[in-house]
Amino acid sequence: MRKSERLQDMLQYINEKKQFNLKDLMEEYRISRSTAIRDVQALEMLGMPIYAEHGRNGKYVVLDNRIFSPITFTADELYAIYFAMLTLSGYKETPFEQEINSLEETFKSVLPSSIKDRIKKMKDSVRLDTPSHSNEAPYLKEILKGIMEEKVYTIAYRKEEIRYKTVQFVTLQAKFGQWYAKVYNMGSNRIQTVRCDKIVQMKKSEEKQPLELQYLFSLLKTYHHQPGATMFTVEVTERGKDLYDKESYPSMKLEQTDDTYTISGYYNRNEEAFIADYFMRFGKSIISIQPSELRVAIRNKLQSLMIHMDNIN
Repeated sequence: MRKSERLQDMLQYINEKKQFNLKDLMEEYRISRSTAIRDVQALEMLGMPIYAEHGRNGKYVVLDNRIFSPITFTADELYAIYFAMLTLSGYKETPFEQEINSLEETFKSVLPSSIKDRIKKMKDSVRLDTPSHSNEAPYLKEILKGIMEEKVYTIAYRKEEIRYKTVQFVTLQAKFGQWYAKVYNMGSNRIQTVRCDKIVQMKKSEEKQPLELQYLFSLLKTYHHQPGATMFTVEVTERGKDLYDKESYPSMKLEQTDDTYTISGYYNRNEEAFIADYFMRFGKSIISIQPSELRVAIRNKLQSLMIHMDNIN
């Protein structure tokens, strides 16, 4: 094995072991002690975060939270990685905001000049904006790590008042620039959706044992549809189809028949006002609505709005 091939393989070997001594390298690669020392020095020059622990049982240790992988990329793969980083710039907050900034600098520092020039053109030309808002979600990084590490937390959640819940985070998602999380509520044994900016405090809890993430994923398929939910069908024009494409929810779907589009789905007992507000935005693009209770709810919303408009200056 040539030295360059040995070093490439050694990078992966050490990264997986996390700690090693010279004897490990000598036996694994059948090299002398002096060669093993030179190889370690070469790895350090390549950026491998290694430090030595001296003493009778001395060893080398790879720093925690540092990963160095011998991966090569094509030009298009590099463009894809950088484009993915650009998509995050449209959000006011991201789970790894500081790390993304440093990653961009590290990323650009190792690129060939020709790739750097093209990436700069990409950054100057691509605009991926999301709706702007003033809501802050300071725990995004903790939430994402909690999902990956399958941890249970006690959170303080602000609605009309502060409420405390013991939860395990299942998913993290963004919609219209706002971050949401699905959690498993350990008190009610149910999946719920929470707005991340409403979480004002998070603390790890040892009182409840975490559940396997794959099991929690299986609960997501049916968690929202509650007993007694109302089914609805709304026929809309092509303009209504465009409105649906801009904003829709997992509890609904769109189907096309000739020139007519049908939005069908369900809403739970406490969600009628929300669905009525949603379809108010469709205006004259609505052709028909079922059930009649939903049509009445929308009409009542419109009448309330008209009264409000008559009473303001």
